[in-house]
Amino acid sequence: MNKKWKIEGLVSGHDVEKEQEKRREKEKSPKKMSDEGEEEEELDPSVMDVAVADDAAKEASNLHSSNQVKKTPIDSASRPFTRHVYTRDLLWAPQGDQLSNFPLHSQGVGSGVGGGIRPISEDILLAKLRPGQVIELEAHARKGVGKDHAKFSPVATASYRLMPQIEILKPIYDDLAEELVNWFEPGVFTLVPVSKEEKKKGYKTKAEVSNPYACTMSRNYMRNPILKESIKMSRIPNHFIFNVESVGMMEPAVIVAEALRILKEKCERVVELADGALASMGD
Repeated sequence: MNKKWKIEGLVSGHDVEKEQEKRREKEKSPKKMSDEGEEEEELDPSVMDVAVADDAAKEASNLHSSNQVKKTPIDSASRPFTRHVYTRDLLWAPQGDQLSNFPLHSQGVGSGVGGGIRPISEDILLAKLRPGQVIELEAHARKGVGKDHAKFSPVATASYRLMPQIEILKPIYDDLAEELVNWFEPGVFTLVPVSKEEKKKGYKTKAEVSNPYACTMSRNYMRNPILKESIKMSRIPNHFIFNVESVGMMEPAVIVAEALRILKEKCERVVELADGALASMGD
């Protein structure tokens, strides 16, 4: 048996050589008959000649097809022939002066070690290996900027919208106010007690704008003709709300700050070029 193959089997929790020996003894014994009197079908060896794995797959298939047996997860002891490879299994091999530039917080290299270079999320599933399967991977990181290629951009999604501006043209009371607060624009309006003068008229509560930021400009309130005449919805043209989502290597606040710094440098460069052009024209 191949030494490498035996090691893979032992890692998964089984001695493959021992299991193969059991199978050879089984083949020498008389073939079993099913309840219907038919000879039980034996699985052909796979392309890797892993008959033990084929039997395990058949056993797992029978297990899942039976309603009387509780289903077990793939990582349990009853399914030892599949090994999951996660990002935490990637090891960083420092080269040159990388270790001095990216020092570790404790001794060692790889998963669980503070500092250094490692995946941001260590529980991402990369592959599922069966006995005899091996992945040889050598990855090289290259630093770049988003203007060269989108793969270097630290931003996943970035969007903006204008700040909503909501005005109540006519007072909205009681049942109509509750309908506006709870159904048409939830989170935007709130119910407040009425004044003494309004209470004399028979009103109890009224609606007021509490959080225009939460407004999605849906205009569902226009389905009610009274609310349509009582509310005016618009946007503030010089108030922008940005939403920046990071891929993970940089915090969103850092991305925005760096973007503003680069934009400022570009604007200063344009001003310098403009001043230089005007000075040359004056000479």
